[in-house]
Amino acid sequence: MLYREAAVRISQTVLLLSRELSVSADQMFEYQQEGKVTEEQAATHMHKVQVVLDVLFTEILDPIMTEHPDLLPGCCCSDVSETDRNGPS
Repeated sequence: MLYREAAVRISQTVLLLSRELSVSADQMFEYQQEGKVTEEQAATHMHKVQVVLDVLFTEILDPIMTEHPDLLPGCCCSDVSETDRNGPS
């Protein structure tokens, strides 16, 4: 079992990296729209970002979330409260 504090730090890092990689892919799409990179260059970058994200989630984050399901990030658009999700006490 992974030490909880380490699990928290690792999951935060993975989510931060995920956000930054997503921004990078979005920027590449904008560069393509502006004609600064080719469609092939943008697609190659987006594919590589997706490969990295897949590895981050399947190899690092998923095992942590299996061990510590309470660390799963909540959905900001959900109106289901913690009580509703866990059932009545």
